[in-house]
Amino acid sequence: MSQTFLLEPDIIAAAENVMPDLNNDLVLAKNFLKQQSAATGDSLYDHLVDIVQKILTHKPPDIADNFEQFSWEVKQEKFRPNFDLLNDIYLAPSQLEIVRRVDEMFRVVDSKVRRGEDMGEEEQELDLEEDANRPHIADLVDHNYYFREGGYGLSDQECYAVYISLLLLGYKEPVSTVRFFGKIYGQKANYYIAETDLTIEELDRRIREFEMKDMPGEGEGLEEGAKGPEEVKEEMGEGEMKEEKPTEPVPPKLPPVPESTWQAPPPIPVERPGQGVNKKYYWVCNLPGEQWICLPDVTPDQIRVARLTVRIMTGDLDAEVQQFPPFDGTERNYLRAQIARIQAGTSISPQGYFTFGSGEEEDIDMEEGMGDMAFNPNPYYRGHTLKDLLDPNLTYWVHHGRHILKQGRTIWWNPNAGMDEGLEEEDDDAMIPIEPETGPPLFTPLSEDSRIEGIPAWTPRNSTLLTPDRAVAMLRSNVWPGAVAYSSSGKKTECMYVGWGLKYQPPNFSPLQLPRPQDEYPVGPEVMEMADPTFADEEAYRIAHLPPPPPPVMLEGEGEGFGEEEEDED
Repeated sequence: MSQTFLLEPDIIAAAENVMPDLNNDLVLAKNFLKQQSAATGDSLYDHLVDIVQKILTHKPPDIADNFEQFSWEVKQEKFRPNFDLLNDIYLAPSQLEIVRRVDEMFRVVDSKVRRGEDMGEEEQELDLEEDANRPHIADLVDHNYYFREGGYGLSDQECYAVYISLLLLGYKEPVSTVRFFGKIYGQKANYYIAETDLTIEELDRRIREFEMKDMPGEGEGLEEGAKGPEEVKEEMGEGEMKEEKPTEPVPPKLPPVPESTWQAPPPIPVERPGQGVNKKYYWVCNLPGEQWICLPDVTPDQIRVARLTVRIMTGDLDAEVQQFPPFDGTERNYLRAQIARIQAGTSISPQGYFTFGSGEEEDIDMEEGMGDMAFNPNPYYRGHTLKDLLDPNLTYWVHHGRHILKQGRTIWWNPNAGMDEGLEEEDDDAMIPIEPETGPPLFTPLSEDSRIEGIPAWTPRNSTLLTPDRAVAMLRSNVWPGAVAYSSSGKKTECMYVGWGLKYQPPNFSPLQLPRPQDEYPVGPEVMEMADPTFADEEAYRIAHLPPPPPPVMLEGEGEGFGEEEEDED
């Protein structure tokens, strides 16, 4: 049963008198497909919907070859009474759990907002005092609008869900500032990352825990009341300590076991919470609405190994990191190391947007990169023109991320610092001084960034040429693909990273080769292998070691006759 439909003259005239618009064309096409048949009252639109639903439910093979058969079965089912109750069983889609989790997140944030609106006068006064202690949450929706103007950023639905999740993070966790860092893709799931500053109380608590870990434990490994081996020897006599052992054959004397003379380099200390690479705290989740998980502090060794390897995230924080050189930790530690590297290399802002505040300077010289010196937004910043922000020399953009040294720290640590006290004057003169590592200081212009095979580290771009008043300057990183930053002619600027967490390495990545095995034993006759003897050597050895022949046996009478002849001669 088929019927041909024609466009009506009024629909054609309406389509011709309207300016080209994709949404309008879709509406006209959908209205055309919804025209009902005069014989059955069905429409082609409903019939196509039923066919697509049946195909997605059964998922048959070779659907392109059996499409007509499925269309005929859909028409037959409309004339067949439905007595099969199994067709009414509801199968929840896989996205339902995500929707429920997001809905719960929306309800929690909504209850927080409504509770503030229903407060009385006294409660509102107390609430105003609490507002000063509430975390400052960056407006992700506003920033994402400018990123979308330049062709980057998140979708509107995803951005709004992430923003509500950031609000929930500020309500539940002891943080003072919340900012969306970015999104890192994974094989099984993605990571949404939030950058935060802890409250003063929480930061002090973590610093105390960090200092307690570094304190050497006294009497570790002994239970209360237990005595060490030296105390036992004092109480017991030497004879009591010796136990009678059964007599055994004395083994042959073996050469002494060689001792290794290799000494491991001193471990580089970890920067304390709130300092250096651990100045910010990062929280991750796989989907908006899930519980935010705080990542641990990063160590210098983890950053060193992360620089030598390339690995794609799996989406599981407890996944094992199997690679060479060996990485100390799971994927949560590897993710934290990659975030520290990305933050140090892609945190940029227009010149003058930040200024040094009244933070502690940690007794760091200005020539050493200004170390961990604090900086804050400049209240007197008035912005730059769009022409200056798009200058190919990039002199109006600066780095506000602290440079990570080769040690894996932002503040250089002297390995000989603890050795100077125990050395005498003669040894002190013989000790080779170590030249401290230095890096670019804070607010270094992007024009000083090194080029990659002739390609600049950053590429500027104008969001639009048609409306200069609404245009924004976009900067895309060529070193860390996925890192972008924007700035308007006013006071708005922000950075974001959406990528795989991998650094661009031309031309290809070459994994680190295994080190050459060290000499386990000194070369000597005791450990040298000898050549196998040949057959001739073995035969000569056998002949040389044959037993001597037995003496000849003397017969009876031979000795007597000999004696008689001697007597006759006498």
